[in-house]
Amino acid sequence: MSDIPLSTSVSLTNIVALTDQLLEVALLARASDLHLEPQCQSMQLRMRVDGLMQLMKSPFDKLPASIADAIVVRIKLLCEMDISESRRPQDGSFQWQLNDQYVDIRCSSLTGHWGEKLVLRLQWQQQNIDLGKQGLSFEQIKIVHTQLSKPQGLILVTGPTGSGKTMFLYSCLKKIQTPHLNIVSAEDPVEVALGDVHQVAVNEAIDLSYSQILRALLRQDPDVIMLGELRDFDSADVALKAAQTGHLLLTSMHTSSLSEAIHRCHGLGVDMLALSYCLSLIINQRLVRRLCSQCKSPMSKLQIESFASREWLDAAASYEFCFGAINPCLPVGCDECQGGYNGRFGVFDLLVMDHSKRDSVACRRVQELECGAGLRQQGLWRVISGDTSIAEVNRVTW
Repeated sequence: MSDIPLSTSVSLTNIVALTDQLLEVALLARASDLHLEPQCQSMQLRMRVDGLMQLMKSPFDKLPASIADAIVVRIKLLCEMDISESRRPQDGSFQWQLNDQYVDIRCSSLTGHWGEKLVLRLQWQQQNIDLGKQGLSFEQIKIVHTQLSKPQGLILVTGPTGSGKTMFLYSCLKKIQTPHLNIVSAEDPVEVALGDVHQVAVNEAIDLSYSQILRALLRQDPDVIMLGELRDFDSADVALKAAQTGHLLLTSMHTSSLSEAIHRCHGLGVDMLALSYCLSLIINQRLVRRLCSQCKSPMSKLQIESFASREWLDAAASYEFCFGAINPCLPVGCDECQGGYNGRFGVFDLLVMDHSKRDSVACRRVQELECGAGLRQQGLWRVISGDTSIAEVNRVTW
């Protein structure tokens, strides 16, 4: 990859090459999002890697305005967006190839005080959506398998934006894919194409909403339905009816805890009694960064004792009882990673519904639904095993 000089005047050929180089740098850094942010007389470029924003390295941290404007036009052309329109928000997408792999790139434009900002979502077509590699413990995998094998019910995956909910839903669908099941989905948008799954994308331009797609899918003789997100009363109401009429329905909701998911459902106007009978499993999840295996450093006894709270001691004791010796580590940083971390995995809190929990949902006694340590303990166990750091678990669970 040869560097192109960033002068104030660059030919059309160089703009094409420079855009390609920009995308390649972001993808090789494992970025999930690329932000092109206009400033007074330049453009700042940032990317999100393992969930955290960071400036791109020089010379892509700042671009002269003339070059930045040309790159924006180039990207909008690739996305088949209107290059003459910069006042209204636009969305588009295109496919890009790096070596022998393809990447789906979605673009969103929005004009602010200094000009038009672009945000690119970078999605590799070949995603690791194996359920066993999402971060679930052995016991949690057994619970999820059991619930997925049921012919009907509602599995609700919760968590904040960017916590891996959609990829987890995909991994569930992949696990149960079989010629004997008709699996359908309503998504906004379709992020990963799955063979043998009929995937339909929301399209507001033709008034095709989640609820409308769901009603149509119910006439397609489905066995399993995946709804990308519960957003409003209409989609929640149709989803509930689907789960009540002999279908297994998987969906997600943007909430930070199990109890908040119940409050959110009530806020949407959902019949809580009907919800209590349909719900079979609620999953709350976060993504934490994985310590780099090449440079992580085992913690000394003194370092462990420096933050050995009662919570830590309890988690360490239960881990030793279940798995053996503890091995907490610290991030160091090397050429193979981003500040001591390389990739992410999930930590999960699972709530399997039983008679008493159904009563709690119906009456909204949400304090009875929180499962003790939950996410926090799962995260601490992964610290104790040397998979991540205490700072990382604190970041996503506090």
